[in-house]
Amino acid sequence: MRFVVLIALLVTHVVWGETVRVASLHPLLSEMARRVGGKDVEVVNLFPPHGELHRFEPGAQELAAAVQSRLILACGKGVEPYLGALREVFSSSDPPGRVVELGNAVPDVLTPEGSVDPHWWNAPENMKRAAYELALILENELPEKREEIRSRLATYAQAMDELTREARLALTHVPEVRRTLVTEHAAMCHFCAAFRLHPIAIQGSAAESEGDMASVARLISELRQRGVRRIYVELRESPRFLQNIASSINATVGELSMDGIAPGQPTYEAMFRNNLRAVCEGLSNE
Repeated sequence: MRFVVLIALLVTHVVWGETVRVASLHPLLSEMARRVGGKDVEVVNLFPPHGELHRFEPGAQELAAAVQSRLILACGKGVEPYLGALREVFSSSDPPGRVVELGNAVPDVLTPEGSVDPHWWNAPENMKRAAYELALILENELPEKREEIRSRLATYAQAMDELTREARLALTHVPEVRRTLVTEHAAMCHFCAAFRLHPIAIQGSAAESEGDMASVARLISELRQRGVRRIYVELRESPRFLQNIASSINATVGELSMDGIAPGQPTYEAMFRNNLRAVCEGLSNE
């Protein structure tokens, strides 16, 4: 891969200080690191402001920042296909950096087609699991800061628990016959598993998938039977073919931040609550 050569040229001897420098491959992981690590970490967000999750690959600028980091936080579960090469290079640096896949702390959830949905952040309980894993790693790096890290972790976990309670309460008003969440790609299966919804994806698990139109055609009958009134796309996207499917079943098209990248929604809580409102509106009886 092209960036392996670039990063190899950037690897130098690094002297680490009293704080832990953390590079992150996803904005939500950057936020988590700041909230759990506090003043004991220096967080470098490698993901560009207008990047696309399934198309992003670090360039020379991002890699230069990452080389100086003790930890590189990744989503895992296949989100970053370049991780193998990244890990190999960082493990041989002096001193070695560590690539951490926080998604490994989260149980797999399968899409209806049987593949793993890598978008684990769409359930607050999963964010809490990942935060516990991150806290353990930071405690190991900074044992003298253990109590401060655990205190910040408790605050973060409480915030995630509150989101879970809000979602369960809000979704109790959605009747069983309306609990089908239809999305452009299979990115809300963790959300559905957490809150007792049935997921249907028009495409596969990545937005760039062309999709199987024969399967889509077979799904139209099911969408009608389930009384689906809204189909959701990723923010800033509204493919024409999906608009056509929505029209064929007399449904509207809504937006969700399924990839966890939401300009104008600076915190996980803001993003999740915005998604929750959109889901409740689309599945309501009105």
